[in-house]
Amino acid sequence: MSPIESICQSASSLSDVQIHILKNSEKLLQFASDLSHRKIYVYVPGQEAGTLVLTAQRRPFFQESDSLTALPDSGVVVTRYDEPIVWQVLTTGTPLKGTIETNYGQMEPISCYPFVDNGGLTIGVISFVGRIENSRDVLTETAFLSLQVPIEEHMNRLYQRLSLQDGIILVDGNGTICYVDDMAESIMQLRGRFKRLTGENIYSSQFHFAGVKQALETRQGSVVDVQHGKNVFTRRIIPILRRGRVDRIIVVITERTELYQKEEELMIKTSVIKEIHHRVKNNLQTIAGLLRMQLRRVQSEEAKEALNESLNRIISISLVHETLSHHDEEYIDISDVAEKLLSLVLHSLVSTESHIIPVFHGQKLMMPSDAATSLSLVLNELITNSVLHGLSGRKEGIITLQICCQGETADITVEDNGCGMPETMTKDKRHHLGLKIIKTLVEKDLHGTIIFSGAEPEGTRAVIHFPIEKRGD
Repeated sequence: MSPIESICQSASSLSDVQIHILKNSEKLLQFASDLSHRKIYVYVPGQEAGTLVLTAQRRPFFQESDSLTALPDSGVVVTRYDEPIVWQVLTTGTPLKGTIETNYGQMEPISCYPFVDNGGLTIGVISFVGRIENSRDVLTETAFLSLQVPIEEHMNRLYQRLSLQDGIILVDGNGTICYVDDMAESIMQLRGRFKRLTGENIYSSQFHFAGVKQALETRQGSVVDVQHGKNVFTRRIIPILRRGRVDRIIVVITERTELYQKEEELMIKTSVIKEIHHRVKNNLQTIAGLLRMQLRRVQSEEAKEALNESLNRIISISLVHETLSHHDEEYIDISDVAEKLLSLVLHSLVSTESHIIPVFHGQKLMMPSDAATSLSLVLNELITNSVLHGLSGRKEGIITLQICCQGETADITVEDNGCGMPETMTKDKRHHLGLKIIKTLVEKDLHGTIIFSGAEPEGTRAVIHFPIEKRGD
């Protein structure tokens, strides 16, 4: 439930249908505040006669909250005497301008507009507060009109927050340019236009306004990147409709040449990193192939077991690099790697005469590549131990791998229903090496712990507990 919807249901006299109409504007409030360069307050009638409820407020992008008086909290109930201009607009349905005292002795201009439902009944008031240049006054009305358009998911890019780098152009329904700010003028000069645009009609202009013309005809907005020489611009075209016709069009132009170049460089670097992971995976698979050739030539069972363990360790690392080669970021879902690893190790170590069932339960767990590599090695050792020691000599068995995330920690359990872990296993030098690898990787790389215990009714359970590294840390 949105904040506006929640406050309206608990403190206002609006119907459910009216609340639904009002809440559709919530996603547009920040854009409207940025466009108008003024603070926005949304008032609705309270449950008690003569009262108003503040349901939402926003401040424009250039006003830092730590340097200004905090905005009043949403849900505050005021009387008609506290906000007389707002109350008058609510009761008359007529827009009004005036001044209000925002701090002791400090007066600021206010512009209030009625927000109406489908039947034309005023259900709320949008209040714009703050001093602006006279030339920007048209932007306040335009910001209010933009709130009347129900926003759909595909329109989110149109109404993204504005910044100091954005230039604003307004075009009326007849194609006449009625407002151009200084930033837009500067950006248009980069595109080769040095004459002032205000007052010019796009249909008689020699400049290219195809995007605006299309919006006037189709009533559809658009976001496109435009390249002019070495310069790159993003152009947002937002049509404002009234009674089914285009009343005006907001054009937001952003000069983003440097940002575009950085994004392009980042894409190239990402592609190179993905290619490196792909090549590392291929090299590891080549090494695995050589080990398999060697396995076919050795006679000693101990040597075969050692080579098999090394082969599986290489495969576990290869799996991580294969996953990274398909992702744009250095974070991967370890559940995907773990499930594949469980199947691969069993396929590699279990004979055709045995029937070992893999069981996997995994929540999504995103991990950085280095931690994912360490964890995949640990899982390889644990699964290998379950096959070679816990289920050795058995025709049937079950190996379960479970990944569970709770808050900022993760628990990964590897369990089998084999013979259990005898104390003598820790005295076996080769097995002791596997346990040492596990302990070192869990404690040093994952900063976690591992506990071995008996499973029910029989077998071995290993539980790895470690903190989840937050992305961006």
